[in-house]
Amino acid sequence: MEIRIAICDDEHKQTEYTRGIVNKWAGGNNININIKMFDSAESFKMAWRDDKNFDILLLDIQMGGQNGVSLAKDLRGDSSIDSKESKLIIIFITAMPDYINEGYDVFAMHYLLKPLDEAKLCEVLDRAVRTLARDITALILPVDGENKRVSVGDIIYIESFAHFSEIVTPSGRVRVKMPISELAQRLAQSPGNFAQCHRSYIVGLKYVDTVTKTDIILDNGESIPLSRRLYNDVNKALIKYFKG
Repeated sequence: MEIRIAICDDEHKQTEYTRGIVNKWAGGNNININIKMFDSAESFKMAWRDDKNFDILLLDIQMGGQNGVSLAKDLRGDSSIDSKESKLIIIFITAMPDYINEGYDVFAMHYLLKPLDEAKLCEVLDRAVRTLARDITALILPVDGENKRVSVGDIIYIESFAHFSEIVTPSGRVRVKMPISELAQRLAQSPGNFAQCHRSYIVGLKYVDTVTKTDIILDNGESIPLSRRLYNDVNKALIKYFKG
C-alpha cells in the first residue's frame, strides 16, 4: 500500500524539514510513501480538484492567501469538490495555538506546534496509518501508466489471468498488471468484505446472491467458480458478513 502525503506550508525550510522527518519515519517503518509539496492553500486545492487520492495532509495554518483552517473547511464541506466523501486525514502543523478549537471543527486528527517535535510527528503518523488501514475505501492501482482509483465497495469480483488481473465493477472491468495474491493482501485491509472463492477469483460478499457446491451466483446473474476446498470458508465469511 502506498500512502500519499501532502505537505502544505509557505515556508520552504519548514516543508523541507517536515519532509525529512516523514521520509525518515517511512524508511524506519518500511512504509511506501509518495510526498507532494505545496506552498499555498490555493495550490493544494487546485491539485485536490483533479486528484483526491491523497491520504494525509500536513497543513500549516498561517499562510499568505487562504489560511489552513479555511482550506480544511473547504475540503470537509464544499460539495463542489466532493469533499464530504473525503477520508483525508488532516494534521495541523503551526506556530499558532489559537486555532485549536477550529481544528476539531474540521475533524483534524492532531494539532502539532512549531518548532516541530520529530517524535510527536512520528507518533501521529503511526496513528494515521492505523486509521487508514481500518478505513480503506479505495485501491490506487497502476493502469496503462497512470494511477487509477477503484472504490472497494464497487468491486464485484476479481479474476486472475496469466500476467494480470481484472477487477469487475458495475461500471466495467479494470485490467491491472498485478497478481491476485497482491490484490488479496490489499483487500485484507478491508476485513470481512471479500472472500477468496477460487485460486483465480476473489468475490465481494455484498454482491453474492446464491452459493452452490461449485459456483457463486452473483446478484447480477453472473456465475463464478467456487473451489471445493474453499466452500466452507466462503460460507462462514458470508454468514459473518450478513450478520453485520
